[in-house]
Amino acid sequence: MSQHPQPRPQSNRAVRAVRRALAPAALELPEQVDRLSEENARLSEQADDLRGRLRDAEGRLAEFERQVAELREGLHESRRLNLRIAELTDLVTELVLPLHDREIDPAVLARLRPDTV
Repeated sequence: MSQHPQPRPQSNRAVRAVRRALAPAALELPEQVDRLSEENARLSEQADDLRGRLRDAEGRLAEFERQVAELREGLHESRRLNLRIAELTDLVTELVLPLHDREIDPAVLARLRPDTV
């Protein structure tokens, strides 16, 4: 087996000087790797935080959609009740507050639902 002789410190310096002259970026690579690893870890934490915030926002959106559906249903009921109040008001006007010879309009009574009269 042939053993390679250990390079002398002086030749190591020469190799480093040549390497520095020919490929200075190669000497910066370990520092760049460390910096990029730290930045990657920081960005991963931020991405995890944003994913959590997105899940929270999606949950709030689902709740808002449920509330809007409930409000629409309530609005529909309110409109239905307002129409019924208008029908009853017409009936009261026809029955309780007749003008002298005014007769009850059968069309008004026909429009009303049976449970109203």
